[in-house]
Amino acid sequence: MKSELTYCTILKTNINVTNMKDTIAYLEQHLEELRGNYICVSNVHTTVMAFRDEDYRAVQNGGAMALPDGKPLSITSRHRGFVKADRVPGPDLMPKMFEESKEKKYRHYFYGGKKETLETLEKVLKQKYPWLCIAGMYSPPFRELTAEEDEDIVNRINDARPDFIWIALGAPKQEKWMAAHKGKLNGIMLGVGAAFEFEAGTVARAPKWMQELCLEWAFRIVQDPVRLIPRYISTNASYLWNVHKENKIIERKKRDKRIAMIGHKRIPSREGGVEIVVEELATRLVRDGYTVDAYNRSGYHVSGKQFDEKRQKYYNGIRIYTIPTFQNGKLNAIVYSVLATIRALFGRYKLIHFHAEGPCVMLWLPRMFGIKTVATIHGLDWQRSKWGGFASAVLKYGEKTAAKKADAVIVLSKNIQDYFEREYNRKTYFIPNGISKPEKREINLIRNKYGLKKDGYFLFLARIVPEKGVHYLIEAYNQLQTDKKLVIAGGSSHSGEYKEKINALVQANPDIVMTNFVQGQILEELYSNAYAFILPSDVEGMALSLLEAMSYGNCCVVSDIPENTEVVEDHAITFKKGDVEDLRKKLQGLCDEPELIISYRRNAANFICDKYNWDNVVRQTEEIYEEQL
Repeated sequence: MKSELTYCTILKTNINVTNMKDTIAYLEQHLEELRGNYICVSNVHTTVMAFRDEDYRAVQNGGAMALPDGKPLSITSRHRGFVKADRVPGPDLMPKMFEESKEKKYRHYFYGGKKETLETLEKVLKQKYPWLCIAGMYSPPFRELTAEEDEDIVNRINDARPDFIWIALGAPKQEKWMAAHKGKLNGIMLGVGAAFEFEAGTVARAPKWMQELCLEWAFRIVQDPVRLIPRYISTNASYLWNVHKENKIIERKKRDKRIAMIGHKRIPSREGGVEIVVEELATRLVRDGYTVDAYNRSGYHVSGKQFDEKRQKYYNGIRIYTIPTFQNGKLNAIVYSVLATIRALFGRYKLIHFHAEGPCVMLWLPRMFGIKTVATIHGLDWQRSKWGGFASAVLKYGEKTAAKKADAVIVLSKNIQDYFEREYNRKTYFIPNGISKPEKREINLIRNKYGLKKDGYFLFLARIVPEKGVHYLIEAYNQLQTDKKLVIAGGSSHSGEYKEKINALVQANPDIVMTNFVQGQILEELYSNAYAFILPSDVEGMALSLLEAMSYGNCCVVSDIPENTEVVEDHAITFKKGDVEDLRKKLQGLCDEPELIISYRRNAANFICDKYNWDNVVRQTEEIYEEQL
């Protein structure tokens, strides 16, 4: 779960790159998993303290999140390439969650502050948020609690059944208290400092303009000069000086760890598996101190202009270069590969990472200039039926170039690893794709848009191209005795005639729903509520849609090609590749015996998420990089 988050390491503290909206969404989405854990609300003062004190730093980094309360933290993050980094102040987050509670009925517990402050706070909250469920309040004494007292308050809080436990003890006391009670309390602990006093109105807060200009410290000094002047002189100066030194070190390291990604269509995007892999890999590489430039293609989205997004220069700390290409599908990829590679020669990269066989056609060029290269073969693309003779020959040449010229070759399946050993006598690194465990969604949008109900449909989700085998599925489905629908979701790519053929087959059966390309909540709902997921491919590299389907706990039916069977092992149903009758029998069996569905669903998510993990993918990839650099 924590691996889903993006963070910027500032003075050795991992500060989350987020904003108020995304933070609230994350808390609500992961409420149950976050129970017993804690969230730090970090500022310059706490960050400097953590930098000076290793034990306190472990506390800051040991929670579920360290939110950037202080604006200098978000400014530092943006300076380091995280252009969407924003401030998430604790005194703003708390009332936002109060507003969310009007509908969600969250229960809130307040721990810390003076007794008088809590009394005033309770009155203000009841007046301002009449719907708010105050589970309890407790003002601890200004001393360390005895073991008996601590046990009593833990029991008291748990008996109150809070969702959110707001802690106002001041730093570093509140963070240490939360860390000491991690796993003991059943709600989410959030350290919010002076938020109780601000909300109660007993202490004035700096106006918004001062907060935006990073002058909140000046406002607070006026309120409490004796205590705060020495603190701010020490911590603010230390922060500026040490961040400056850290920036110099980061820039030097980044020059030594400068990577280019070539071969995807664009990021962020779900146009294909390559795009998802590049995004997941690049985002985590940036997190680990690499400078990553991604070379996107211009031109239309394979699934329609409605999915085009405004060009970005940065995404999650990744620098984006957009390469102009022709709109012609046959020329787009090769022109992109040539121009992107030539442009990358001037980027002072230590290593260029090529993705897929086609772009590897140009891999020889950076080698001539002494630049290290890594190639990831996402599949044997020349075998795909959508390509004509010339295109297949080009792809085969790209494969051969990767095998002969790349400093390292990564493959996604044991089958392709054996192929490279057999065909080229080339050692390769086997690093499969990763997956993160998602949250299931209740059926909503897809009911209204497509008339679907939970467990009321089979799901196919992939590009509409011949090698994905959707024509086998339609033929088998048309012979089924079932009241379940068939949903075909996915865009097309360079396969106009085939798409037209599939459209004609779909129109002939009103129980077949074609959604075209989907993403976001609709995609999540389709995965979450399917009766079974079907992937009848003739050719695969490593199907990310299969990993995603299993991560949602779906029963999956896949063709018996090695690239599929290696993934699922005995946790999915297989049928003979291209055998419509065998596929029909397997699907009919699932319709007639729903207990089969339950048995395959039971362990699918845990199995796939344990087996395939993005952090493991990145760790293994970084080991390859280090060997080359």
